[in-house]
Amino acid sequence: MKTKILFLGAIVLLLLSGCAAPPRPEQNLSINTTQNLTQNLTPSPNVSCGNETCFIAAANNCKAMDLTLTDDAGTFSYSSTSACVFTKTLVSLGANESQDMKQLLEGKNMTCIYEQGKFDPRLVTSLLYGIEYCDGELKDGLGSLAVFS
Repeated sequence: MKTKILFLGAIVLLLLSGCAAPPRPEQNLSINTTQNLTQNLTPSPNVSCGNETCFIAAANNCKAMDLTLTDDAGTFSYSSTSACVFTKTLVSLGANESQDMKQLLEGKNMTCIYEQGKFDPRLVTSLLYGIEYCDGELKDGLGSLAVFS
């Protein structure tokens, strides 16, 4: 009988000492994981790039970045996010383009999802190439132009 009481006393003592001990690191794992997920889901503000090379490097690494470029063809706005999402917007076409083409394409955008390290630079350097994995009104408009030309 004394042995049973001593045995039960030892178990109670072990339980109490376990409850009073500081938490082990793995006990805080869910809290830390939740905090890390929350930090990773918080969108970082986009930074602006001054040229294609800077933007392509940032997009390839899934960095939040914005770039607006103007040339003879028109003005294009590019955006990449930390979730590896690229958006291309045709802000305005050049003055030498027809009014019909301007109505079809201006202000339209397309969105492309890609894997980190596999960004297709042609999305920035070309009007048509690299858009096979994109969706949006700009892609649709460019597709209809390609069919009718």
